[in-house]
Amino acid sequence: MRKTPSHFWLDFFTCFLIPAYTLLFAGSVEWFGTNFSVIAVTGPDHYRGFVYWGVLAGGFFFVILSRLAFALPRRSARVLVRLLTVCAVLSLAYAVAIPYLPEYFPKYAALHVLLAAGACVLLMLALLAVLLALRPADPARWKKPLRAWGAIVAGSALLFLIPRMVSTALEVFFTVSTALLARKIWLLAKF
Repeated sequence: MRKTPSHFWLDFFTCFLIPAYTLLFAGSVEWFGTNFSVIAVTGPDHYRGFVYWGVLAGGFFFVILSRLAFALPRRSARVLVRLLTVCAVLSLAYAVAIPYLPEYFPKYAALHVLLAAGACVLLMLALLAVLLALRPADPARWKKPLRAWGAIVAGSALLFLIPRMVSTALEVFFTVSTALLARKIWLLAKF
């Protein structure tokens, strides 16, 4: 496959920028004892870093999934993926905008958690909808990405069950692995 400028940017974001920024934001804190939302409220610079991470991740998935949606063979699949993508990105944006302060604002903290979890679920559903829409044309090509999708779900569940909470380890794993899966789908779709 010939590398194009769009492949360069895709590789730059998924193989360098998103993983590097995610790991830098996570820092060296106890990865199973805290999470991004808790890190974000420890200071104004941390909150700003959390917002930048949200813009980076949300923007990346919005662009990639929107472009993938245009390539889907059926109109219903295109509409579904666009709808799921917009809802996922909006959920992430609202989760980032609502600080996680359960001691002072318990209802807002619960809403923050619900929106953050919802963004992840909607993102995974959008990726699954893309895979299922592309699969009938070439089942062999989409077998490994579907397995990778399942591995992300299983890995996320395991990383949730170890500390019995959403942890930094889970957030790093989910962010990096879903970005890499989106990249793989993009490359297999032959843009």
